[in-house]
Amino acid sequence: MKANKLFALLSIVVIVAMVLSACGTQATPAPTAAPNTVATKAAADLAATKAAEAAAPEATEAPAGCPDPAGTEPVAFPDGGKSVTGGWTQEPDNITPYYTVMSYAIWIAQLTIVGLAEWDENGNFVPELAAEVPSAENGGVSPDGLTITWKLKDCLYWSDGERLTSKDVKFTWEQNIDPANASVQTTGYDKIDSIETPDDLTVVIKFKSLYPPWQTLFTQGPNNSGAILPAHLLEGKTGLNADPFIHQPTIASGPYVITEWVAGDHMTLLPNPNFYKGKPNLDQVQIKFIPDPETALAALQTGDIDWYPDFSESDISTVGALEPNIHLLVVPGSDFEHYFFNLGTTAGVEGQANSKSDKDGFCPFKDVRVRKAISLGIDRQAIVDALLEGKTTVPASQWPNSSWTNASLPVDGYDPDQAMALLEEAGYTPGPDGIRAGKCDGKDVKLSFNFETTTKQIRVDIALAAQADLAKIGVEFKPIHTPAGTFFATYSEGGPLPTGNYDMAGYTTGYYPDPYPSGGDYLCNVPSADNPGGTNNYHYCDPELVKLFDAVNATADPAKRKVAIDAVQQYIYDNSLVVMMYARANVYGYVDRFQPGAFGFFSNMNWNAEVWDVK
Repeated sequence: MKANKLFALLSIVVIVAMVLSACGTQATPAPTAAPNTVATKAAADLAATKAAEAAAPEATEAPAGCPDPAGTEPVAFPDGGKSVTGGWTQEPDNITPYYTVMSYAIWIAQLTIVGLAEWDENGNFVPELAAEVPSAENGGVSPDGLTITWKLKDCLYWSDGERLTSKDVKFTWEQNIDPANASVQTTGYDKIDSIETPDDLTVVIKFKSLYPPWQTLFTQGPNNSGAILPAHLLEGKTGLNADPFIHQPTIASGPYVITEWVAGDHMTLLPNPNFYKGKPNLDQVQIKFIPDPETALAALQTGDIDWYPDFSESDISTVGALEPNIHLLVVPGSDFEHYFFNLGTTAGVEGQANSKSDKDGFCPFKDVRVRKAISLGIDRQAIVDALLEGKTTVPASQWPNSSWTNASLPVDGYDPDQAMALLEEAGYTPGPDGIRAGKCDGKDVKLSFNFETTTKQIRVDIALAAQADLAKIGVEFKPIHTPAGTFFATYSEGGPLPTGNYDMAGYTTGYYPDPYPSGGDYLCNVPSADNPGGTNNYHYCDPELVKLFDAVNATADPAKRKVAIDAVQQYIYDNSLVVMMYARANVYGYVDRFQPGAFGFFSNMNWNAEVWDVK
């Protein structure tokens, strides 16, 4: 979805990265309440938000030299005007960045609540709400790298006519680091010491220590959700994670505004009258919520939708055969599908705050030999060949298709004999039922465990293949397929990942455009009752690995960072912390009448939605 081109800002500027999840990303489940109940709640939430807006101060006067805002409400065409409809197989949980890890939600956020900068189709870091990207040459990056100064564009307005100023940027930081708001995206923002706003267009960010991935903060992309939030609507509130605006923003800074959201059915977006680039080409964008990619393909063929952004590699031949009426676009990416182990401990790790989990992970996973055996016991290349049409690869590390890849690492091939030898060495021998058993921490245990992932068909198929492979080495792998919205739910929502209610799990994520996993996958920020905003869903805290990651961000020199991230990859590989299933390709299908803009490697198709058009 992004290009291999990495940019370098002069002086200390670096290449930026974020996790997301993502694609591992993510969706809310189909509503469990009756449709009228959902609609009633949605209407009540929207009414509450509208009431708050009504109580907000009226639009400020335009600054000197700026035109008055074009309006305060988006205008709908009676017949929809020039309109396109996308198919979404995951319904967002929250639309506002900082409160979701769902890719489908961030894709909507890219259309609505944008950031200071973004990545274009060539992987270049370009201004969005900012007038320019900070650099040493323009004075935006201080000599010591600790101060970053952003300049906003003149004459910025929210869709409701209120001015968008430096105050909004400072507020965005303040709300994000406030524990009462339970943000799920605080990494990096917690490194900021202060933000000064000497005038409406200037934002001076002072870091506590060197933070090379500063470009991921307050900026927008599918792997870094850092938009700017409206102070005039949210300032003074607490518990923002439950605020109606967070679920459905009613104003926008991006090209479109959400004007309708019928849970389980569709979402309507209309042009933002005050978008800084002017009116988008389209008069309406609709999102239909549909059950699965198979339905999406049928809907493309009947014309019920105009594009679908999330086909699997296994769909390439099927979609490609529909040319020229339906176009196929395959963009290699740095996302990856991986299986991982719950390595949580209720005891925590000495000297590491926020390292305790609410429950212990599956005991045998503490042994690297067991983890390595599971990796060797799954014929991942056969899965790629049979289920993904050989269109991708099995990577050795979590930085595939990237200049950051540690190319010296060999891929674990399928080796059931070595896998069984490792399990024997670890003390697990086959029982009467063929399932290996042994002792862990002095207790009898069988190598039988649950595996959680979403209901996406390709994940169902791959899990069945993995189950059959692991049975051959005496391991009982029991898949559980959960709707994405439930699977990716937050701690407060009872999601299995942050609460640690899983043995092994799998989804797609990626660490790009910067190599540092800013989502905190390996940092000692484990979610728990005491730390519900924790972002480490592996529940793994290892001080040695944390030191290696610290070295990645101890310098802004790309060459030195490469050496440091190589060491990180070697450590993860040596300790078999994850099972790398395959590198993801991004597979889009869209009808001939739809004319999207250039697709970005780091930013997918949504970064330039204002240029979308129809024939």
